[in-house]
Amino acid sequence: MAPPIGTVICTGISETGRLPFLEEVAEEGRRRGHEVAVFDVGRRLLRKARALGIPYRDEKILDAPEAMLKTLRAAVLEEILKEISPDKLNLISLHACFKWHGVLMAGFDPYYLNLLKPRAFLSLVDDLKEIKERMSNSVQWKGRMSTRDIVEWQNEETFVTQTMASFMNLPFFMVPRAQPPSSVWNLVSRPDQPKAYLSYPISALYNEGSPASPEEFFEEIGEFKKFTDDFLVVFDPMSIKDLDGDPSASLDPEFDLLKKVTVWRDYQFIKQVDFLIVYNPYGFDSPGVNDEVLYGFSHNRDVYLYYKSPKRSPFLENKVTRIFDNTDELKEFLRSRYGGRGGGEQS
Repeated sequence: MAPPIGTVICTGISETGRLPFLEEVAEEGRRRGHEVAVFDVGRRLLRKARALGIPYRDEKILDAPEAMLKTLRAAVLEEILKEISPDKLNLISLHACFKWHGVLMAGFDPYYLNLLKPRAFLSLVDDLKEIKERMSNSVQWKGRMSTRDIVEWQNEETFVTQTMASFMNLPFFMVPRAQPPSSVWNLVSRPDQPKAYLSYPISALYNEGSPASPEEFFEEIGEFKKFTDDFLVVFDPMSIKDLDGDPSASLDPEFDLLKKVTVWRDYQFIKQVDFLIVYNPYGFDSPGVNDEVLYGFSHNRDVYLYYKSPKRSPFLENKVTRIFDNTDELKEFLRSRYGGRGGGEQS
């Protein structure tokens, strides 16, 4: 098997933990015996400014004139171009755009896309509460961003990155910060690795009379995901917990915004996978699951449903590829069909 080489660009708004995330992915690659380099444009830009005698502080760098920022970024990217090795996998951390004083600013010069020759784009997303907590402890961002600002900036960062990938006809993936490094390594190193979205009921678990508690059900989901680790890249809607607990329980306007963003994000996950696994053994009536099934099926994705009960609506059966009434059968099918298609490397 040829070692993974080339360049992957990873964007993400400030305080998503983009650099440590990429370092974790790189360490996973090194653990598997590959050469991986990580380049961070932001830190290099500040160092370059100091080296040139214009020592902007972190909290003031975005107040610099636009021409100066563009020149500093160009100098940094020229350095990175000289350091990139064609025999390694190179992970580049940068911003696609900035939200500063309520205004959207460019974070990257598209001129360098053709020079960097990326093979794929990632856009890192994280829990709103985690980003807010990190920003509250940041000299640069403390007190600057409202909840809406953060949500909008994260959406804009994703959109701009996706647009760059589309322009170059390259793969794009929106990746949760909680995605395991081993999974992300498989994503960036093995383009043929099968990708799945795991759909399951959430709100219904909190209804009175539910046959399973949320804790029991999420533990069951976790065990199922462990089974898929070595041959699938699985995107889990609960990898971002903006709607902790019962997502239908609040009428707060801020919560309403998060509900809309959550739906949009789950649709994006579905668009970037090969198929859906619907884990609904108890036959919960779940509007979210039903909508994801319809969205996936109508967007040319196979939909595999785990559903114990023999009593099910013909309308549900009409929108799924295959139904399984026990997990052993589902696991055997997935392993047989997808385990040999670019399965992950064994460590």
